[in-house]
Amino acid sequence: MFKNTRMLAEAGIMVGLALALWYFNVGQLPQGGSISLQMLPLLVFALRWGVGPGIVVGMAYGFLHSLQDMFVLHPLQYLLDYPIAFGLIGLAGLVKNLRVNRVVSILLAIAVLVSGVIIFHYTMVSTAEVKTQIAQLEQQLLVASPDEKPQLEEELQDLKSKAQFFPVGGYVVLASSVIAFLAIGYGSWKRTYAIPVELGALLGGAGRFLSHFLSGYVFFSQYAPEGMNPWVYSLIVNFLVVAPSTLLALVVILIIWPPLEKAANVNSD
Repeated sequence: MFKNTRMLAEAGIMVGLALALWYFNVGQLPQGGSISLQMLPLLVFALRWGVGPGIVVGMAYGFLHSLQDMFVLHPLQYLLDYPIAFGLIGLAGLVKNLRVNRVVSILLAIAVLVSGVIIFHYTMVSTAEVKTQIAQLEQQLLVASPDEKPQLEEELQDLKSKAQFFPVGGYVVLASSVIAFLAIGYGSWKRTYAIPVELGALLGGAGRFLSHFLSGYVFFSQYAPEGMNPWVYSLIVNFLVVAPSTLLALVVILIIWPPLEKAANVNSD
């Protein structure tokens, strides 16, 4: 799997860097997860060495990262949220030998922007529904018995947390999608390198999102607001975590990839 000493050395460096970057995050979000640049080294490694080594290094990081921030309800949930989720970031390596023209990249940028707008709309609709439920619970509390009040207060606190989290997350996703649209468009139009790194970064992010999404639906659907489809709830919550992290890493990759590729070519000569 690891073809040479250089690949193995880079793997160790990238895993260590990803572990360090996780500490520079925006803080733990109410529904779990955080936004950081931890994906950046894993994406760069996969883009440089391919999908196989990228998946292995991502899984290794997932195991180690779980020691930093572990929350486990079930062994399968652990696998989906840690080694599998971060291992699938290695899917970025699928583009290592792929050549994509600029038109395809521009269409990809438009798809990212549209997806961000759709998710933003869902978060605003969900916020309105949650606020309605909060008003109903507050009315129930006024006439609730002493035995019923603790449970109702707990539910009310959870809903208030979601009412704050959903709109903030929605604006973060919208802003991230706009930035990604501009970055992908500019990066693809001005590209001097052959590898479509913007597509690779999005593939890696999509792989991680899919694993978290399945875990959220199977193991955390009970936290969905009343009346909300668990699939939609898991989609929104996990997209709000993975999308900004992926797009933040993408912007940095578009900046650093040309000099990184040039340095790698010089060292290989």
